[in-house]
Amino acid sequence: MSTQATSEFMILGPTMASGSKVLDAVHALYFLPEHFKLILTGSDKADQSFFAQVQALIDRVGLAHRVVLSDNAEGVDVIILPNTGMSRMPRSIAGDSPEALASAILTVARASAPLS
Repeated sequence: MSTQATSEFMILGPTMASGSKVLDAVHALYFLPEHFKLILTGSDKADQSFFAQVQALIDRVGLAHRVVLSDNAEGVDVIILPNTGMSRMPRSIAGDSPEALASAILTVARASAPLS
């Protein structure tokens, strides 16, 4: 019996300037399957103490292989908005906790194909 390889599901997280929302996005990734990857943008402009806090969290929870620090957001499947009141874009989500974010991401993953 053969198994089909699961392709990566790319999540564009809030920019590093979004503070605790970035930490929520990293924590949400912990609840998601291994093929879910998180792209965090704006690290070159982030407050260095906050950037160090994010890096420490990523290392502590063992997610370094699933988090990309880059301003290249090609092939994104879902976008995490920093605020729930922001206008809705296709395949964008928001949540007030890591669990809510993870649940919303899974809902989008079940219903969609990658953004073009």
